[in-house]
Amino acid sequence: MKILVVSDTHMFNDIFKEITERYKNHTDLLIHCGDSSLRKNDLLLKDYHIVVRGNHDNEDFPYIVYKDNILITHGHKEHVYEGYDNMLKKAGQHHCNICFHGHTHVASHTVIDNIHFINPGSTMMNRGSYGFGTYAIVDIKNNQITVTYYHHTQHYPVNEIVLPDGIKMLKEFKELVKVYNKRM
Repeated sequence: MKILVVSDTHMFNDIFKEITERYKNHTDLLIHCGDSSLRKNDLLLKDYHIVVRGNHDNEDFPYIVYKDNILITHGHKEHVYEGYDNMLKKAGQHHCNICFHGHTHVASHTVIDNIHFINPGSTMMNRGSYGFGTYAIVDIKNNQITVTYYHHTQHYPVNEIVLPDGIKMLKEFKELVKVYNKRM
């Protein structure tokens, strides 16, 4: 199964449309992990099988969807800046081995207790030092999960660029959240 995963498009609709057109006939499932800033009936979302609600979306979308062994959420309600504890618990309860999310604008792929936590980054702009947006193609064959991240406008693979930076950024965010929470 081949899955297109996007998130945090934030009304950058030309780029979002181009990515959708490029992959809609070459993937089995199209997922938007929230913050499309679009209404449910918007034509730009018509090809998407699953769209969840982000912190910049309206009430038309669910916060979380479980499909087969996959959990899909934006991540803000699960506090992904603090880590994956909340998602890990939900994934275990629903027997999921893949969790797709957005919110951080940081492309990342982390495996905890055999559960893959995959963030496609933002097609608008990621928070990494590399200065471009990303999306992900997830290929599942014979229980093997391969994630390839792509440049949002030039569509070439960027795993070697974004993943090391993403891990560093998420660790920094987590530490900042800890400091902030101690002050509150």
